[in-house]
Order: sequence, then C-alpha cells, then structure tokens
Amino acid sequence: MLKILIILAVASAINGEEEVMKNLTTVTWAHAVNNKTYLEAALATDVSMLEADIVLGHVKGKDGPPIPIMAHPPATTSDLTLADFLTAVSQYNNLNSKQKGVKLDFKTIEAFEKSQDQIAPFAKPDVSFPLWLNADILAGPIDAETKPVDPEKFLTMGSKHKRAVLSVGWTTHYGGNNTEGEYSRDQIGSMIRLLNENHVNQTVTFPVRAGLASNSQPVILDLLRETAYLNSSITVWSSEGDSVEVDRLRALLLTVGLERTYLDVPQELSARLRLPSPDTKTKN
Repeated sequence: MLKILIILAVASAINGEEEVMKNLTTVTWAHAVNNKTYLEAALATDVSMLEADIVLGHVKGKDGPPIPIMAHPPATTSDLTLADFLTAVSQYNNLNSKQKGVKLDFKTIEAFEKSQDQIAPFAKPDVSFPLWLNADILAGPIDAETKPVDPEKFLTMGSKHKRAVLSVGWTTHYGGNNTEGEYSRDQIGSMIRLLNENHVNQTVTFPVRAGLASNSQPVILDLLRETAYLNSSITVWSSEGDSVEVDRLRALLLTVGLERTYLDVPQELSARLRLPSPDTKTKN
C-alpha cells in the first residue's frame, strides 16, 4: 500500500492525477537545481520534479568541515545547502496545492552518508511531496569507467527512508564515438540480485539511458517483471547529442507501458517519439 501511495504522490505533483497515473511521461523536470537563483526560478514554473546534485563541500564564503551542498562535480562550493534546498521546497509545497517533487542525485556514498539527517525530516509519512534518492550503483555500458556509488551502503541507508523512491541505475559511457551499446543481461541480473540481497521493499525506479535502453528491450522487460513487487518503473533519460534510435525507443516505451515509464529527455527527442497524449489509450 505504501508503494502505491508513493506513486500517487508523484502523480499529484502535476495537474490531473488520474491522467498522470496512466502516462508518467507527462511528468516534467528541471535539472541541476543547484543554486538559490535556479531554485527560485524552478519553483515559479509548472515543472513537476526538481533534480539536483549533492556533493560534500562548503557554502561560498564559509569555512568549516564539508557539508552536503547542491553542486555537480567538480564544483565543491555553492550558495545552497541540501538542508536549505529541502526546506525551501517543503515551504513552497505547504503553500501550494500543486506539489513539486525532488530527485536528489548523490555523486558519492560519503555525500549520501552525511545527508541522512537532512533527508530524514522530509521522508516522514506525513510529508507528501515526492522524494527520490538517486545514485548510479553499478557499472554499466559501454565499459563505463565512472566509479559507482557503493551499492550496499546506498541501499541500506536508502531503505531507512521508506517513503522515498529509490532511483538506482548504472554508470554509462555513451556519446561521442560511442553510439552503439546496450544493457547486458549480467548488468540487469546484478541489479535484481542487489535489490533481493539487500531486502529492498519500497518503490524503485531504474534510470536508463535512452540510446542504450532502445537496444535493450528484452532485458529491461525482464528487470521490470522481476521487480514488479516493488512497483518498479523506468526513468528514460538522455543527454543532448546522444544517438538514439527513435523508433526502437518508442517501441520500448509503449511495450513497457506509459504508466511505468518516466521520460526525462531533451524536448527535441521527446517530440520525435510521438507518444500518445494522456487521454489516449495505449497498448501495454
């Protein structure tokens, strides 16, 4: 029941809760909301979810031990702390019926460890706005060299925040000269085993890169089937300039079902997908 309520909370972040439940691709995103100016601007828009990055660092002009701040590596300074970010979003939601959710992207396990006290007040059952905890916890395609966030530690600490959606994915090496690749059966199997071995029992979404996911329909379907008990979904994302086979990606989204698919891609790619409008019935 809790997992269903969490998905409902995400849906209520935009107008037409019932429509959004049928088509999660209508959820909209603001990215890299890592400073006060951008946070204020994002809160003034109709966007549904605020994505922001967390590292350990310092508030500009202040000394002391490193604390969780909103910044993307290699930056280690910001004018916005994680605590102030969450407080500002919470205050906005207390005054507005249309709730905005947050996706917190943790770049290191140390940043996540130091953020536990800041997250906890906003992960309580009486707080209603969507809260996602995101990290790349496994190495992925194509021979990705970025070090994943420690998976066991992330899942153990993330599982303490039962209201939160765990957004767990793979590091990727794609774009530029790398324009072909896919998620392997071993990479998908490793994720399934991790969730089972760490006794995860809350809503999960899997961020998958569009250009790779479009070539990986069979294993992605396996992943969602094996994690259906977690009310799982995929969050399809893409960087500007990524090579994407549009027809294959569209087929994946419609096969998975728009009720299990968040879409976080550049507008140009989104338009080319020609997805049904929220009130259009689709084949699953």
